[in-house]
Amino acid sequence: MAKNYTCQGIVLKRINLGEADRLVTLFTLEQGKVVALAKGVRKLTSSRAGASEPAAESRLYLVKGRTWDLLTQAQLLDSHHQAHLNLTRMTQTLQILEIVDRLTVPEAPHPDVYQLLQQTLNHLAVNGTQKTYLLEQIRLILQALGFTYDKVFTEAKLKDYLEDLANQPLRTKAYLTPPGGGL
Repeated sequence: MAKNYTCQGIVLKRINLGEADRLVTLFTLEQGKVVALAKGVRKLTSSRAGASEPAAESRLYLVKGRTWDLLTQAQLLDSHHQAHLNLTRMTQTLQILEIVDRLTVPEAPHPDVYQLLQQTLNHLAVNGTQKTYLLEQIRLILQALGFTYDKVFTEAKLKDYLEDLANQPLRTKAYLTPPGGGL
């Protein structure tokens, strides 16, 4: 792989480092899952700040590093900001991001999973919350990743199945679900 590369990606999660930096986990069309360091992105004058938020889709310019790649530039394509206007939509958006993050490995491209994730984020931003749609998209993502998902699971059994696959509990729903809300 070249030292510098360009790709299209969606931010799965972010972790603040120091005063101005951020570690972002990206799911890219060309490279699969990549962890990149975005130096200075938390400064008020940073032009890359919006591109380092969860669910943001961007054209990314990165430099290959030893531990983490370095995010040098980002052109925001879609922030999916409509999904952030409602707690249930936001919860569903973060759930699908967490599922893709937990079930994929670094540097293993899955263009079909990328397209399903992109389609799901667009749908949640435009059409709002639809539990049945989200469950179907999770099923399609599981199939695209090669996991058997031929049974009809209840929401609780699906959560247990996903946690078994990831070997750890899913955290998003536990602290973001409004009372009476679901997956």
